Formats: sequence, structure tokens, C-alpha cells
Amino acid sequence: MPEVQAKQKRHAELKLEHGPSGVVLKAQVPTRMSEAEFLRVATNAYGLIHNLTNCNCMSGRISFVVEDIYNEVINVGFE
Repeated sequence: MPEVQAKQKRHAELKLEHGPSGVVLKAQVPTRMSEAEFLRVATNAYGLIHNLTNCNCMSGRISFVVEDIYNEVINVGFE
């Protein structure tokens, strides 16, 4: 199992979802992120929101949520 985990690179996922109170951009991030990693995720999220809304601010039309969920993920290798 450690070899499967070693092959996987650290990453975050940005998902755009429609929630009950509007559009939500969720950032699913790994545990123990560094400040540089968080800044990279936030910069990409801000850029995506800007491209979708054509607005230079977080005006509230799209909510941004950061979730630390990778500690709950179980990977099953089939190799």
C-alpha cells in the first residue's frame, strides 16, 4: 500500500456546485497544507471566480468553501 500512496501527488480539487443558497466553489484539500499550498489553491479559486463572474471581488455570487477531506479517503489499489 505505501507504494500506491507514493505514486500519488499532493493535489487539491476545485468543484463548482449548485447549493440551496446559490453557486458554491468547493476546494477539497489534503491535510497539513503549507501556507504556499493554500495560497496556490486560493489564487486558482479566485481566478476561477473572476473568470465566471467577470468581477474583481468576492461579491457573494459564488461562495468559496475549503474542505479538508483527504484524511477520510481510502485508496484501494488494483495492481
